[in-house]
Amino acid sequence: MSAAVIAATRVGAAHDGAAELVVTLRHVGGGESEVRLDEPAAAALLDACGAVGTAELAEVGWERVRDALRSSWNRLAAPTGQAAQRRETAARNTDTEPKEV
Repeated sequence: MSAAVIAATRVGAAHDGAAELVVTLRHVGGGESEVRLDEPAAAALLDACGAVGTAELAEVGWERVRDALRSSWNRLAAPTGQAAQRRETAARNTDTEPKEV
């Protein structure tokens, strides 16, 4: 058994009024805690679990919630890949190369 599992889910409101998924985790000792997932994190959790609705998340390990939060956070992290490299190179070239008059 996982250290904690999803005991319940409900829809809540974020500080900006956007909907978010509130996940109640039940820990081995019987305690519960809530984790709030924004829309991208909630979608990542549903996708990772192959679920089409929140009822299918019951008893899923907390690791899936952690991974969904990580996925949501990483979308906000610094861009990577070729496009980011081109932007960085262009910025360096703009800053260091003399401009023709």
